[in-house]
This record gives sequence, C-alpha cells and structure tokens, in this order.
Amino acid sequence: MEIKRYLLTRSDNTRRMEKMDRIEYIVITSSKYKGFSSLKNRNVIEKIKYKQDKELSCHYIIDTNGVVLNIIPDKESAICTHNVDIDSKSISIMLTVNDEGNYNEVELKALKNLLNKLVKKYRIKNENILREYDVNLSRRPTVFVDEPILLYELVNS
Repeated sequence: MEIKRYLLTRSDNTRRMEKMDRIEYIVITSSKYKGFSSLKNRNVIEKIKYKQDKELSCHYIIDTNGVVLNIIPDKESAICTHNVDIDSKSISIMLTVNDEGNYNEVELKALKNLLNKLVKKYRIKNENILREYDVNLSRRPTVFVDEPILLYELVNS
C-alpha cells in the first residue's frame, strides 16, 4: 500500500494542529465530488481555509487507484464528523468516488489495508470503526450505509 504525505497548511477551518491525547476510533467517510482524485479532494479541502462558514478535513483520502494520501498527521484531530467528542479521538478516512458515485475493489482493498495498519498501530477495537453516518447520520460512505454488512465483512475478514 502506497501512502503519500501531502499535508494541509494550518487553518482554523481545516487543520487546527490540535494534538490528540488518544486515538479510539476510525471514521470512514466519502467525498461528495464524483470523479475527483484524492489530490483534487485534498485541494478542495485546502481551499476551505479561505471560507469563513465551512469546516472540513480528514486524515487520509483513498483514491480509486488505491493510492492513499495522508493530509493530516495521525496525532492531530481532523474536522470530519463535526462531533468534537469523536473527532478529538479518531482518525478519519475519506473514500473517493468514481464518475458514477461508486467505489471499486482496488479502493476497498486499500481501505482494508489501511484499516488493518491503523487498528494494529493504535489498538483500535473493530467495533470502533465507524461510518460518518454512525456519528451524524450523514449518508456517507453510501456503500456502507446502504449495505452495512459490507463494512462488517471488510473489518472482520
């Protein structure tokens, strides 16, 4: 699994550089932009620093080709779910979606590999791998909202 670091610059709207005392959760979300690469999604997030009415970030973005982009260090909190209690102790992963709004096998394999790495490194319990939907009822990532058994199978296989 290839992980590229392309960190966001400091901003109150995207990367506050607040350290996390502990990591207990992994939150999986997805891009709302069809066909955007991980780099293009990262650059959209980077530009949010100029908007006063918006906040958003995540730690990792997985591209449809399986490449993982790390945009915030693991030990810093991101603004993924807008639930401070969860965001302050979770690592967030964004899936990109193709032009049809779907994920592919390469991307899901990269997600599984990244989850395995993070679970092992931070000793995160499988039941603490959440969908953004579980935290704030946002329908992301749609594949795991529409078919929740898929996440269970991904995490437990």
